[in-house]
Amino acid sequence: MTNYQSVRDIMMADFLQIEGITKVSEALEMMNQKNFNAILIEPRSEMDVYGIMTRRDIARKVIGHRRKLHETHVYEIMTKPVLSVPPNMPLPYAARHLTNFKVSYATVLENDAVIGMISLNGIVKHWDQG
Repeated sequence: MTNYQSVRDIMMADFLQIEGITKVSEALEMMNQKNFNAILIEPRSEMDVYGIMTRRDIARKVIGHRRKLHETHVYEIMTKPVLSVPPNMPLPYAARHLTNFKVSYATVLENDAVIGMISLNGIVKHWDQG
């Protein structure tokens, strides 16, 4: 069996998760404190799904439209649903999966629970062709 890097090997186990009602200004402050480029948005109910907000969303949907950070809620600009990958997925497949859907982030799901996040930047940074 070939030794390979999996999503679990490089996922970000430390990630931010907030409610959609949060103001973009508050979310951005949290992102800046942790130096994160994305934040996970919690489902509102069992029938709802996770969302994600990135710095790109803020630039495009708030700043680009001259909206105010402190007047805009995260749920207004987030992307939903979030793509998910299993922790045992090999990195080349994870890279293809994210790029096929033209997204930069995905949640890592195990037993229906989010255990981390993965990004294209993280895949590139940690890729070891060994």
